[in-house]
Amino acid sequence: SYLTDGEKLRNTAFMVSLAAVGIYSAKTAAGIGGRFIEARLGKPSLVRETSRVTVSQMLKQPISSIQRLTGLGVQSQDALKGIVLEDTLDSQLRKIAVSTAHTKKNKAPFRHLLLHGPPGTGKTMFAKGLAHHSGLEFAILTGGDIAPLGRDAVTEIHKLFEWAKTSRKGLLLFVDEADAFLQSRETNKISEDQRNALNAFLYRTGT
Repeated sequence: SYLTDGEKLRNTAFMVSLAAVGIYSAKTAAGIGGRFIEARLGKPSLVRETSRVTVSQMLKQPISSIQRLTGLGVQSQDALKGIVLEDTLDSQLRKIAVSTAHTKKNKAPFRHLLLHGPPGTGKTMFAKGLAHHSGLEFAILTGGDIAPLGRDAVTEIHKLFEWAKTSRKGLLLFVDEADAFLQSRETNKISEDQRNALNAFLYRTGT
């Protein structure tokens, strides 16, 4: 009978083991592939807006997404397009735009930039325009979204910068309402979780 036939039992055991290895390998490959896609095309939870192509955009608009990924048909635009400024400030920001574009072209280290002013003065618009003008991608997050994360904030910040590093073009990270997050570490008003998140942010930005 089948149960007493050693050869058949060995063959069955071999086939079952082979099937188990195949299933495990498929799951492992799917997991690795999923993490790769998430790292390349997924959007971290802290990012509110980005020019990078996401998985959903790839599925909804494949042609335009491919054009954005490859840079085909994408032209440089004026960094101050649609922004009306006082002449002196306009001149200063145009110099920054030219300097940033040259930094990208020569693959030199970028510098941090602080934009200060009341809401509605064009800070976010300039950040987007600066990225487009310089051939960079951009991502926008809000400082107020970090504190509510508690102890998970450190993990999310590291995820954000790991995702940014996968950009082929380079990525301009704009922190809106930064004062809600970037506080002095010496004050007693900041919680331990916020202090750890701030340390992680300063570490990743080389500040």
